[in-house]
Amino acid sequence: MKGFQAISLVGFPNAASVKAFIDAWPYARFELAYNMSESFLKEVTPILAGRVVSVHSCCPLESFFPNFASYDAEIIEKSHTMLRRSVSTSLEFGVPNVVLHPGYATDCLIPSEVHERMALLEAGIFKDYVGRAEGSIARSDYTVMSAYRKRFESMQKELAQLGRSFSGKGLHLAVENLNPRAGYMCMTAEEMIEIASIPDVYLCLDVGHLWISHLVFGFSFPAAIERIMATGKVVSCHLHSNASGQNGVLEDSHDDFDANGFPCKMIIDCIKESGANMVLETLNHPVYNAQVLFHLLEESA
Repeated sequence: MKGFQAISLVGFPNAASVKAFIDAWPYARFELAYNMSESFLKEVTPILAGRVVSVHSCCPLESFFPNFASYDAEIIEKSHTMLRRSVSTSLEFGVPNVVLHPGYATDCLIPSEVHERMALLEAGIFKDYVGRAEGSIARSDYTVMSAYRKRFESMQKELAQLGRSFSGKGLHLAVENLNPRAGYMCMTAEEMIEIASIPDVYLCLDVGHLWISHLVFGFSFPAAIERIMATGKVVSCHLHSNASGQNGVLEDSHDDFDANGFPCKMIIDCIKESGANMVLETLNHPVYNAQVLFHLLEESA
């Protein structure tokens, strides 16, 4: 296995919990998370020396996510400003990979806080794209709708500019596939392959998000992983599970990697030789999930 095994700090509430994890799992490496306040980031910086493998923008926490699918020049400039702060974090920690949620099908910025974000979605901002009201799930033809495709193409131009800028700093811009909520961008293998074709732009494959997307858009989950990995552009993989597909559930819950009957062994077999980092993005039981990943890699060796 060429890449690092790591865990996102998204589920760690304070510095004490990070220290406890390192004490229990001496091999610990981390991805800095988008929900880390500036004070939390400063507090844990001394204990993370040599242990950070990637930065999930925006880090430190911003009130909104960047939106590079906006047609509003002011929103685009604000998005660049926010992302530059994450670039500074990445350079400070000396790590190359910066993970980005690339954009949303609106001219606005989308709140980074989950309850604010869901309230906005449920208020109907993306009503033309909704296929299932519960959870604001996208309609099955969402990614081929004309309005969506125009924004996607506009977003690609912004990503090309960002990729060049990142490359000049020795960094990788890693675009992540999102879960299939109405208004989100980049959810299918076809879209990831398009983004991978942009010079100096890389990918973060989130398998939990892809799992929900395969149910909504009707594609093969294993084939999608293989096609995305075949681009050679995947530098990081987010590992977590959810119960989507069971009893009508469609939910991005970031459960334990081996929960819900998730095909975690198949996933590891597909990605283990790529050189991509394997980053657990689970919300609970960090030591348990680290052990699960460690044993899966041992079994597939």
